[in-house]
Amino acid sequence: MNLLEHFKILLKELKKNKSRISKVFASIFISLFIFSSVTILKNGIDNEIKNNSRVFLGGDLELSSKNNVFDSDLLKKLKEFFFVTEVIEFTTILRTDTEESRTTRIKVIDNLYPLVGEVKSTPSNSLEKLNTKLDTILIDETTKKNLDLKIGDEIKIQKTSFEVVGVIESLPDIGSIFVFGDQALISKSSFKSLKVNNLGSFIKYKYKMTEKNNNQKLPDEIRKNQNIVVKYPDDVSQNLKKIIENFIFFLSIISASTILISGIGLKNSLFAFLSDNKLKIAIYKSLGFSSRNIKLLYYSQAIMILIFCSFGAYILGLFTINILSNILINFLNIELKVSFSLFEFFIIQFLSLSTFFIFAKPVMDSIDKIKVADLFRNSSTNLNLNYSKRSIIEISIFLLIFVFSFCIFNVQPLETAIFFIFLIIISFFFYLFSKVYISLLNKIKNIKSLSVYMGIKNLKAFSSLNSITIMTMGIGLSLLFFLGFLSSNINKELNGTIPENAPQFFFLGIQKSELKSFSEQITSIESQSELKIFPMISARIETIENKPTREIIDEKNESFWFVNGERRISWLENPPHNNRITKGEWWYDDNEDNLKVSLDQKVANDLKLKIGDSMTFNIYGNSVLGIITNFRKVDYKDLNVNFAVLFNPKFASKIPHEFISTVKFKNEKTVNLSNLLKELPAITYIKVSDYIKKTKIFLNKLFIISILISGTVIVIGFFVISNAINVIGNLKIYQNLVLTILGIRKLKILKLVLFESFLLFIPIVLFSLLFSSIFSYIFTINFLNINWFYSFNVSSIISFLFLLILLMTQLIFNLKYLKLNPYFLLRNG
Repeated sequence: MNLLEHFKILLKELKKNKSRISKVFASIFISLFIFSSVTILKNGIDNEIKNNSRVFLGGDLELSSKNNVFDSDLLKKLKEFFFVTEVIEFTTILRTDTEESRTTRIKVIDNLYPLVGEVKSTPSNSLEKLNTKLDTILIDETTKKNLDLKIGDEIKIQKTSFEVVGVIESLPDIGSIFVFGDQALISKSSFKSLKVNNLGSFIKYKYKMTEKNNNQKLPDEIRKNQNIVVKYPDDVSQNLKKIIENFIFFLSIISASTILISGIGLKNSLFAFLSDNKLKIAIYKSLGFSSRNIKLLYYSQAIMILIFCSFGAYILGLFTINILSNILINFLNIELKVSFSLFEFFIIQFLSLSTFFIFAKPVMDSIDKIKVADLFRNSSTNLNLNYSKRSIIEISIFLLIFVFSFCIFNVQPLETAIFFIFLIIISFFFYLFSKVYISLLNKIKNIKSLSVYMGIKNLKAFSSLNSITIMTMGIGLSLLFFLGFLSSNINKELNGTIPENAPQFFFLGIQKSELKSFSEQITSIESQSELKIFPMISARIETIENKPTREIIDEKNESFWFVNGERRISWLENPPHNNRITKGEWWYDDNEDNLKVSLDQKVANDLKLKIGDSMTFNIYGNSVLGIITNFRKVDYKDLNVNFAVLFNPKFASKIPHEFISTVKFKNEKTVNLSNLLKELPAITYIKVSDYIKKTKIFLNKLFIISILISGTVIVIGFFVISNAINVIGNLKIYQNLVLTILGIRKLKILKLVLFESFLLFIPIVLFSLLFSSIFSYIFTINFLNINWFYSFNVSSIISFLFLLILLMTQLIFNLKYLKLNPYFLLRNG
């Protein structure tokens, strides 16, 4: 048969089977749509960050001296080769005439800001007004809404009144993503009238620069200065990518799960399709078609539809992400642009074909078992699905290609590989378990109940297919439980209530001379309030065991934050009540001549530190050597004051310091801080509930998207399970006919169906729960870094739905075939 004749037959068969074969690919289309959407979202964000990294940084590079101003000589030298704009960021309190207040992050700018990009604000001339008129301010939409402000109103920062001259729509450079409050702009000339303390305001001095000449290098004295942090556009890109990496990883795992579950569904649907076409295949063979040509015919139909599925899923993904882009990433100030990418489509097509050959090839190979002699039998024989050594090797090769490719394209290759190992383990387990389970049931003798006898007989009669079905259900259900546990744990972490012992307010920047007045003000607000005050300094870690910190730890280490920048440090006479000592001794025997250090246990483990090791701190420009004396288990989630580093009080109390305070009121609703802010205007407060609410709003957006996608996966999973049962149902047509002819009533057959369902349900659910609990625990603790708990609701709901679908599918298909005309089934054709 030549190519043209083959093509004509292909088109003819495709036209006849288009409806039935399209149903085979329904679930995989949805899975490819989810994977396409995740891929488009990830690549779109990566490209946008890469293309706009200079805008996000605000220049070609940024220098930061943290809370210290550059001296004039250094600035003068820099301005010879660079355009420089100074940006000062600090946290303070905005107050209205009605004494409403809000914690706000202020950005102080000069006339050159921004060097790259533009400030979008209304009215259009508001930035010009800010730079020309003293004591003016631009606020963002959130501040405007929360404080009920309009243009022309006045608000106070400390004791200075500022006129609102405009509303910020967007800023080009990205500061901290999670800020304690809202954002506003003031000019450098207006900043001079304010008294901003270092620790309480979290002040930062940044110098954003663009080159006057190409490839201009920084002077050596700046590059070698450890007190100056240099950032390039690539640094911003990496930081932004890290922010979204866990979210993208979670979505990638979901999409991988969807593809694999759909692959199982594809196999079951294709098996049912070929079983229905068994007679047609036998006719083709009687006409001289070889098994190779027949397989090529069905392969061509399947791959052609698969290509259309991939293309349609990718186009739908582009359309969906284009609509949802603002909802997904507006918090990053990114305007996502998505367009058709041949490379993205190639990836999706490649993975879809890999999935097809993993799951569908063994089904296609079953065509070899169909004989011409089947045409002359006055009965129907089942289509066999057996896995030979060759087919297992072929599946393994395609599976390795799929796993390797998916890991390479994912944001966290190692974690993704572990996820696939989890799937492979449970696949092998359920396949082996099915063989052992069926074998054990078959050894049961002296069975008097017809339902029990027939149920066990059916498991043995369809042992090959039942093994695949048990494996299908086991993998599918384990994935559903796994995703359900992950989602419930994330949901609990996001929506967990504030700990009972958590304070409601943090007060920062309290000076020693203000302690008495501050305490009196808190007592006047509520006499029964719980007030705690701690001393605080700022220091940077220079060396550990006389080695520079960057030689000991890199950015990949989870505790890199500890050495990256300055640490807030306090001191106590007794161990903190919420920080258990895990190793070493507390400094009950204190002295003022030697610095002793207490460290967070996790930080110590990540940095591989031990008791007796030395650390050098830069404290207000002076290098001070300290010895580690103990480690503490610090739980930052309890929302009390927790410090990674504590000093011994007799030594530390000699250092100039400020104070931080926590306050818990009996009745938060009656709290009015207006008098306190009038008396002590330089103090900054953080309302814990506002901070948590702000964080939750951001994270819940991500969680809702994850839940929607997970829900889709669960629906696909149940569709696949239903499909697997349908395959067996199709093969029991003649058995049900025989039972009917023998006079066995439908009620007896229904009991048989129920018994078979429970024979499958109980072991599959138990082992799926076991595997999913273990692996969701590993992922939750190690990769998501949150606490794990067993969700009884998730396990109950999914188990109930699984049982319901199992029973309903069994009943529907069995009742359907019991109603058929016996003559129709008995005739040969």
